[in-house]
Amino acid sequence: MLNIKIIINVLSLLLILFIAGCGSNVKVSGKVTFSDGSPLEKGKVVFENDRYSFFGTIQKDGTFRLGRYKDGDGIIAGKYQVAVNSFTATVGEGLMPSVTYFVAEKFRSTKTSGIEFDIQKKTTDISIIVEPPPKNDEKKLKKTPEIILPLKKK
Repeated sequence: MLNIKIIINVLSLLLILFIAGCGSNVKVSGKVTFSDGSPLEKGKVVFENDRYSFFGTIQKDGTFRLGRYKDGDGIIAGKYQVAVNSFTATVGEGLMPSVTYFVAEKFRSTKTSGIEFDIQKKTTDISIIVEPPPKNDEKKLKKTPEIILPLKKK
């Protein structure tokens, strides 16, 4: 009987902590565009700091909603560095993969993008402006060497 009361109390406490934690999320949405105002039509936005990482999928109109587990479930208030990743990978000549990027290299890392936001409770809609990559910014991935294992003699 005592064990059931302890379990109910622990579960109740966990539920209270979960509900309190959910209330601290800030619903953040935004739009990624190029300097001419045209939207970035696909990719991911990454917001991260020393403690957290949050993501948002960029829609065809350039909009996104940030979340930790799914788009739009919100983020925790704080200062964040931002990265924007958008690319297409295809199988090229001789079955070699090639990657075409849609944003300049500096925007692909939170360390180099130079984009930062201080998200507070009232921050809900943000704008991110990126630059396109230089022409022909296509990378051919190096072929992984085949590893040949010697046959075991029976």
